[in-house]
Amino acid sequence: MTDEIRNSDTDEGTETKLHRKKRVLIPVAVMLAVVILVVFYWFKYLRGYVSTDDAIIDSDAITVSSKILGRIIALNVDEGDSVKVGAVLVKIDDSDLKAQEAQARANLEYVQQNVPVANIAADRAKDDFERAAMQFGDHVITREQFDHARKALELARAQQAVALSQVKASQAQLAVIETELANTTVTAPSDGVVAKKWVVPGDIVQPGQPIFTMYDLNDVWVTANFEETKLMDIHPGDAVEITVDAFPDRTLTGKVGLIGAAAASQFSLIPPNNASGNFTKVTQRVPVKILIEPEHDDPGGPLTLRPGMSVEVRIRVAER
Repeated sequence: MTDEIRNSDTDEGTETKLHRKKRVLIPVAVMLAVVILVVFYWFKYLRGYVSTDDAIIDSDAITVSSKILGRIIALNVDEGDSVKVGAVLVKIDDSDLKAQEAQARANLEYVQQNVPVANIAADRAKDDFERAAMQFGDHVITREQFDHARKALELARAQQAVALSQVKASQAQLAVIETELANTTVTAPSDGVVAKKWVVPGDIVQPGQPIFTMYDLNDVWVTANFEETKLMDIHPGDAVEITVDAFPDRTLTGKVGLIGAAAASQFSLIPPNNASGNFTKVTQRVPVKILIEPEHDDPGGPLTLRPGMSVEVRIRVAER
């Protein structure tokens, strides 16, 4: 009986020790596995890379505006439409300009008719002066008559010059009106997609006022804002992995095109002025332009990247 009790106590003690060991070994094993995974992840994905999620798809915004003051009578495209260079986008009311054009043409015809009259008068005055010069040389006429003939010739030539100048002025005025008439038709400056419409038919637009904003979706890149402390590792030409939030299952490739010449804060509406007594140092971000390489043989087909899409980038900087 005593031996059985002793054996039972020994078994219970052994089980207690094993239980205590498990309570220690399992957490240690879990922690060791986590450390191994973290180290593996760091070596595989983080070592030799700099990354940021402060990045977007970017492109040049093309602002379509009017050169003249006028009322819009037609908008031939809408938001989301693709346009080709030279396509007619906007038509501005030209009725007033056409009336001015008709008036300018009539005035041009009138002053052109004055030119032959001035030419005839100048020729007659020249002939009179030549005769007067011969007669004055032969002492047939007085000095006063000769001076009158000379003044008449000068007057006729001045009137001839005025007539020619009036023709040139009328032609220039007509050219200005014709240019303004041409500006009543606003065309697309390049290929692109209409992203925003700022006016509607019937609105009065001022010179330079935006009518449409367009983007060329065939010419896009990534603008990534990196901390200034990471710039020393980034160089033009570095390979880049690009992940667009809209297409999480696709990874694009690219390369660093250029590094911005100033921090992004310098282009804000009110740039920061650090010359103050309560200055707080903040890590600045510098824009880095990343060129997207074209996709080849991707079964998913080419992606339609739109300006403003959120992007995550990783730049390979290990190999120098």
